[in-house]
Amino acid sequence: MKIGFFLPNATFDLPGAPEVGGIETFAFTVGEALQQLGHDVVLFGGEPKAGRQHRETSLRLRLFPYVETKSIPDIGTRFQRLVQRLHFGYRCWTPWLEEQLDVAMIFKPFDWPVAARWKKQQPGLRVIMSYQGTDFFAGDRWFYGAVDAAFATSAETADLAEARVGQRPVVIPSPVDTAFFQPAEEAPSSPATGLRLIASGRLVGWKGFDRLVPALAAARQAGQDVTLRLAGEGPERGKLENLIREHGLEGNFKLLGQLDREALRQELREADAYVAPSIGQEAFSLASLEAASTGLPLILSSRI
Repeated sequence: MKIGFFLPNATFDLPGAPEVGGIETFAFTVGEALQQLGHDVVLFGGEPKAGRQHRETSLRLRLFPYVETKSIPDIGTRFQRLVQRLHFGYRCWTPWLEEQLDVAMIFKPFDWPVAARWKKQQPGLRVIMSYQGTDFFAGDRWFYGAVDAAFATSAETADLAEARVGQRPVVIPSPVDTAFFQPAEEAPSSPATGLRLIASGRLVGWKGFDRLVPALAAARQAGQDVTLRLAGEGPERGKLENLIREHGLEGNFKLLGQLDREALRQELREADAYVAPSIGQEAFSLASLEAASTGLPLILSSRI
């Protein structure tokens, strides 16, 4: 079977960058698994800008120029993302149709108008929607007829999708590469003292990372030896840096920036526990399961 993944963000940069998160990791992981089953899998993604690079993969990639959301008029984030997806669909329109795909995998309601146009040209194409969040926009339901089947990564996400389009997707949790995210074979020869926490993800407000700063400060004031290392990049970095300085935690709260998979796995292996303080809806915390697969206990908010 010939399967196409339509996910511009997957190749914008490495995971942990501002626009690359769990959905992009999911696309590579599932695409590679389908490839190992003997399917011909091609991922249509954005051509990385100068100084950026996507993760290594065995998938066949077709990369095309994309427009960054920051260059689109800010009438709202969803408007920017919709324009970005429509623009990308236009840029790769002819190559996509030339692939003569059997199945198309899409990941955002922003892709429904593009999928509807595909099916006018190739009625036999089967479109599968992967709900890994919401991102609905005004008028999206007019295009939902292009979707032949759908699944959601959690029951809560399935509830939101059903309320929006009147059809409930099947719930299929996201997979974790347990062959890669494994505990270290040997414990460190000289274990560090104190509690070592690790967190990871895009530095955006709804992830709640700013809540960790006063929490860590309170623990230190109570005489607890606690350190925290945060892997990821995003627009909240400056705010976090200021909070860390204000609370005098420069030696205890480290911002690691964007890490590749090997570096992230090593950080997880050297920690005592993983923390995810999300305050917004987390459709499915793939990062938390990667940490659990590495052998860490999890400290999660109620939104995970």
